[in-house]
Amino acid sequence: MQFGIFSVSDVTTDPTTGRTPTEAERVKAMVTIALKAEEVGLDVFATGEH
Repeated sequence: MQFGIFSVSDVTTDPTTGRTPTEAERVKAMVTIALKAEEVGLDVFATGEH
């Protein structure tokens, strides 16, 4: 069995502030998540597109 993270990096507005992250902020967040996944030893980090 493998454990991991899959994301399509959806653009979602923050429900408390109404602010939508920029593309650069979304990419930075995805890299941060991927690095954390590796750090904690997950088997997979995958991203899709739509």
